[in-house]
Amino acid sequence: MKFLGITKENVQKTDINCFNDLPDSPNVTAKDLLNLNKTYNRKKYTHVRLSELAVFCPREYVLGYKYGKVKEAFTEYPLMQQFELGSALHFWYQNFSKVFKDVLYGYWKCWACGNLRGKDKPFFGTRQEVKTFSCEHCGANPDATFYHEFYFRVDEPYRVVGKIDGFIMKDNELYIIDFKTFFEKGEFPKPQDKIQLAGYMFFYDLLPDELKVPYKVNTSAGYLYYISKKFNYRDSILAYEVQKEDKLIEPIKKNVGMFTRGVKEGIIPEPFDICIRSGWSRGKAKNCYLRDLCRQEYEASLHI
Repeated sequence: MKFLGITKENVQKTDINCFNDLPDSPNVTAKDLLNLNKTYNRKKYTHVRLSELAVFCPREYVLGYKYGKVKEAFTEYPLMQQFELGSALHFWYQNFSKVFKDVLYGYWKCWACGNLRGKDKPFFGTRQEVKTFSCEHCGANPDATFYHEFYFRVDEPYRVVGKIDGFIMKDNELYIIDFKTFFEKGEFPKPQDKIQLAGYMFFYDLLPDELKVPYKVNTSAGYLYYISKKFNYRDSILAYEVQKEDKLIEPIKKNVGMFTRGVKEGIIPEPFDICIRSGWSRGKAKNCYLRDLCRQEYEASLHI
């Protein structure tokens, strides 16, 4: 028997997956057939996104607004795939799953003509109700109708933008809900998710009546739904009630208030202590898109 030769050459860590780049590997084939390029993202600093309430920096937002900055970034496909899977699960539960068939309320949109369903005013109700009749505008089959998430963007009294996943009816009262997806069960509900949902409840209350849904919404509490991305007998979907507590709301009001005042009055919030002490190398500054601008503004202010 002839044995294969062996080698004692060191293999670099970067070469461990070198076989994935061979001409016939599934990775190369996928790249040839599909668009797996990075996804380009851009964000303006005009309003605070409620999905960022737990992590956004008021100073970064004020500086970004003052100088008209746009945050640009690229997302690698493996990470984008996770975002897309989460969005797909949201869409499925809103439009097809029997789980929310009779209890999920919201607006609905006909994808055939692009109009919100409803004859004289937008229809607000359940999937079961809206699927019983054709589109009032174009006559399309109700199968062309899909859930339309509640979106709002306001300047007063706070500059915020948000998109609510849905409203659920419980004990004849309507509540705000938010979907989250996961692979492994963690310490749920996560603090950042509670802050986001509390923000939805707080800012919804401040909307003008003409922007609110036609039903009264109980904003004293809301519900977080964690949906598993993999098969799981016990934890396929988990629900948590989140109270609109002062300990969640007060930091939101403070931070978003600093940004809103900064836009109105030109007052730039002070940097975080850790940013200053670390020379803008730790804390939020470590990954801050406007780190250099922030530091320049701070150093310039010391000489005024």
